[in-house]
Parts: sequence; structure tokens; C-alpha cells
Amino acid sequence: MQQSLISIFRHVNPKYLYPVVWVWICFYIVFGTTERRGIWYYWRTVQGKSRLSAAMNLYMSFLEFGKAILDRFAAYAGRKVSFETDGYEDMVRLQKGLSGFIVLSSHIGNQELAGYTFKALKPMYVLAYMGDTATVNENRERMLGQMGLHLIPLQSDGSHVIDMHNVLSDGNILSIHADRLFFNSKTMCASILGHEADYPEGPFRVASAERVPVVSIFMMREGCGKYRVFVKVLSEGCYPENISSRVIARQLLQRYIEANEEMIRLYPRQWFHFYQFWKNK
Repeated sequence: MQQSLISIFRHVNPKYLYPVVWVWICFYIVFGTTERRGIWYYWRTVQGKSRLSAAMNLYMSFLEFGKAILDRFAAYAGRKVSFETDGYEDMVRLQKGLSGFIVLSSHIGNQELAGYTFKALKPMYVLAYMGDTATVNENRERMLGQMGLHLIPLQSDGSHVIDMHNVLSDGNILSIHADRLFFNSKTMCASILGHEADYPEGPFRVASAERVPVVSIFMMREGCGKYRVFVKVLSEGCYPENISSRVIARQLLQRYIEANEEMIRLYPRQWFHFYQFWKNK
């Protein structure tokens, strides 16, 4: 099915398949119990919506995600999207510098599509979970390679940490998802939208140990083939002398959460955590 989508999008604009998503997602809403419960909790408890409003927004969240997936496969087929940028000059400035830096990404908006849209000005390495289908993994690696990006597979034994250090030592760019837990990683608990959640400690401890610039990038869908890209610098004034790396990691996490909350307020239906993200009491 995935290979067929890529073939179709070589000849058909993805907007003509958007109506299919209205029906297609019903299967996932009905049978994806874990996914449905996660988004329901987000709308009903975190956003505080009524049952009817939460149900309507749950459906629209699945719809937004379905369209984001189609846009990703359209990119595999060579199609481009139009976009505007907000703060991208900071990303350009950092790429022209000698120091390596970290991009902390999140599961808000169409993050992966950003990697297919912007060509890196110097080598960029993406720490990636390789548990998707072979079709997705192969096309992801191909698309990122065309834009000057390279994959670092996430390893259960933690050996990828050495590769991460080498990337930054060489003055290159390291991209890490900072809002998803893998392989029983250590966590830091923090509040987002007034509810507690666990975040992986690793991305923030790496940044605080290396003391390199840190940014967050969000690619938010605004319409058919239209996106807006936001770049948020998180590390300014965050590396004073005589402050422990643990304290700095906590400060970076807080700034990362504030950037996430800003995007959620602007695009509440593009929260794509289809599981129980918060500590459910």
C-alpha cells in the first residue's frame, strides 16, 4: 500500500486523496484503542473540552495526522510543499558558524517533512528510531540523504551516544526527538499544559554536557500543501559558569516545553502523540 501511494503521488496531487482520509481514519479510531484513548485524554482532560467537543476534535486530530502522512508520502514521490518561515534566519546563522548545534524536534506538526524541505548547509545527523516499515525507512533515508542529512540508528545498548558526541565535536548538526521514550531511557518529569509528563533525559543532558546551541523546529500544516516553519532558539543565556549540567538540562527542558506549548495553542489539532503521553492519575 505504501509503495502504491508513492507511485500514485508521482501523477496525482495529494489533495485529491484527502477525501479518502475522512473514511480511512475511521478504521484507526475504531480499532486503535490505545491511539484513541491517548487523543481522547488530550482533548477531554488536558484541553478540558466537553464530551461532544472532545469527540469532534479527536476525529479532526486523526484527520490532520492522515493528511500529514499523505504529505510525507507525496514528498517521497518528489512533490514539494509551499511554506513560510518564522525565525529561520537563526537556523541559517547557526549553520554558518563553526560550532555544532542540536535540533530538538517533537511530535507536533509534520516534523519529518521539514527534513525533506530544507537542505542543510553543513552535515546534519538525525537520531532515528528504525522500527517503521522497510518502505518508510528506505524512503526516509533516501529523502534525508538528498537534503544533506544522515541517520544515526537509535541503539538499545546506548552506543549511539558516541556517534552523537562525534557529530557535535566535528561542528555538525545533531537532530534528536526530545518528547518520546525509547528502550527504558532515564526520564525527567515536567508539566506541560498543566499536566505532568515524562521526558527523556538524554537529549537535554547531551546538550548541557556539550554546551552547544540548541534550537527547536516545528513544521505546522496550514492548508493543502501549505506549511509554516517555526525556529525557536532555546539555549541563549543557558550556559553560565559553575552551573551543573543537570540544572542546565532542566532549564533546556523547560524552554523546550514552552516552545511546544506555544505551538499547541496555535495548532491544537496537530498534537500527534497517539498514546497516553501524560501521567494519568
